[in-house]
Amino acid sequence: MVFVDNGGVRLHALDNARVDQARVDAARVDPGAPPVLVVPGMGEHAEEYAWALEELGDRRVVVVDVRGRGRSDAPANGYTWEDHIGDLRAVVDALAVDRPILVAFSRGSSYALGYALQGPDRVRGLVVGDYFARHVGLPVEFVASQLGMRVRGVPVSERMAGHVVRGVVTESREVPLWGRLVELQCPVLVIRGGRPGRVVTDDLAEQWRAALPSVELATVAAAGHDLWSRDLDAYLAVLAPFLAGIAE
Repeated sequence: MVFVDNGGVRLHALDNARVDQARVDAARVDPGAPPVLVVPGMGEHAEEYAWALEELGDRRVVVVDVRGRGRSDAPANGYTWEDHIGDLRAVVDALAVDRPILVAFSRGSSYALGYALQGPDRVRGLVVGDYFARHVGLPVEFVASQLGMRVRGVPVSERMAGHVVRGVVTESREVPLWGRLVELQCPVLVIRGGRPGRVVTDDLAEQWRAALPSVELATVAAAGHDLWSRDLDAYLAVLAPFLAGIAE
């Protein structure tokens, strides 16, 4: 576990390389392999992705808890799209993660997309986990429905403080990104589920292809929206080849 600061907000991350006085211990990771930054979804915690530190090969892997999630601080406000993008930038800069491949899930995908679009030359690849090319503006009704949900059996109300959910909703706004996808300079993979509950339907998959003809689309047949918890091996079977195809 490591902690970094973003304007007074303490952010937690998992890092499979020990960072000591800006020196990365190469004994734990292959310095020649492009690093990965994992961006979890709305109510997820970095520790749920601890498997990524071991399962993504010998590369460096960092998993971030954005503000209000996991072990990161949960300020009273500051939950805009830009605030979350700033959290990713703070972690990348503080931990000296060199041009990572971003691997995101659900709403975390809009944060990853925003980060990639702010600096296309700072990203080697992007994986969108079953989501749109937009930052979704959320209606106020979403607060109650989200707090009443369970993610992998755990109520969201136990995963995120109520004021955080309210902040994410009330400070959200619609940010369309479809027309900006052509600005990306890196390979992009969109992973979706094959079962009911997935966000990326066939129609949305076609929208991805139309907006970004170079996009790769992959399906985890046994998954709905939750791409990996039912069958991690199936998820890795579509993720790992994409990562391996991105060279230095």
